This record gives sequence, C-alpha cells and structure tokens, in this order.
Amino acid sequence: MEVKKANTGWLAFLVSGIVAIGYGVLAITLTEKFIDVLETVMRISGICIAATGGLFLVAAIVRMTKKMPWGLILLEAVALIAVGVLSSIYSAKALALLVILIGIWSAIIGAFMLLVMSRTKNLWNKGFYIVSAILSILFGVLLVAHPFGFVKWFIILSGIIALVFGLIMMMFGFAVHRADKDVKVEVIEATAEEERP
Repeated sequence: MEVKKANTGWLAFLVSGIVAIGYGVLAITLTEKFIDVLETVMRISGICIAATGGLFLVAAIVRMTKKMPWGLILLEAVALIAVGVLSSIYSAKALALLVILIGIWSAIIGAFMLLVMSRTKNLWNKGFYIVSAILSILFGVLLVAHPFGFVKWFIILSGIIALVFGLIMMMFGFAVHRADKDVKVEVIEATAEEERP
C-alpha cells in the first residue's frame, strides 16, 4: 500500500496564526503608534497618487502635441494630483474620510441585507441576519458621526479579531498536523498487516 505524502499545509496555518497574533498584540498595545503609522501611510499614498497624476499630465501633454484626444486624461491628471496633494497634506483628515467611507459602506450593506431579507422567503436563521444588518447600519452611522474617535477603536477591534483569528489558525494547523500523523500511522499499520504471511 502506498504511503500518502504528509500534508505540509499545517505549517502555513501555524505561521499565519503567529503573524495574526503578533499583529493583534501590537495593535492593542501600540494603538497610538498605529494611528501615526496609518497617517504616514495616507501621506505616502497621497504622494504616490499625486505622482501618478503627474504621469497622466505628461501623457495628456504628449497627446495634445500629437493632436490626439487629451481632455479626459487631463481631467484625470488634475483629479489625481488634487487628491494626492490633499491626502499627503491633510493625512489625518484623509484617514477620517476613509473611516467615513467605510461607515457609509457598512450602512449601505446593512440596508441592502434588510431589503434582500424582506424579499426572500424561507431564509434560514433570519433573525440572526436581521440583527447583523441592524448592527451593520448602526456601526456605519457611528463611524460617520464620529470618525476620529473610531479610528482608535477600529485598530483595537482589529487587534482583538486578529488575536482570535490567529489562535484559531494555530489550533487548526496543529489539528491538521495531528490528523495527518494519524493517517500515516493507519497507512503504515495497514501495510504491515498486508505484508504478514
């Protein structure tokens, strides 16, 4: 009987779990630093967006000299440069705007869930989905109403989720590894049984 190759995927789950736990610990213990890092990321993103706008501007000028259509590219260039410059100068406000957009998205998703549920019959566990939709709407409204306060809570919440997720991933990795060992032992025992006279 052929012995199956061991499943090495368990190690990937284990490493993913360790990384997630590491992020969770850092996010919870260094929340203020994370906000500074996010602002820096917004600033760098703004510079990159502005640089992309600069490239679009060059492309628009080249197309203009070659008498090709250039109006739309010029409009995109101006928009990218404006967004990039504003994001890099007002990184904290850009971060708050990002949180507001997430809040709007969350509220829309919650409302859409309620709409779909109102039109769907025989939906399993409907009460759970109704509560989830209402929570999604409330979460969205809170983010829009007070984005700066929720940036900090966002980071802490993401840290807690990462810790739980990391622990689950590590447990799953060990479970896969253990199950794989059991299968190998069973295969070896079955092979030994077949080889007996």
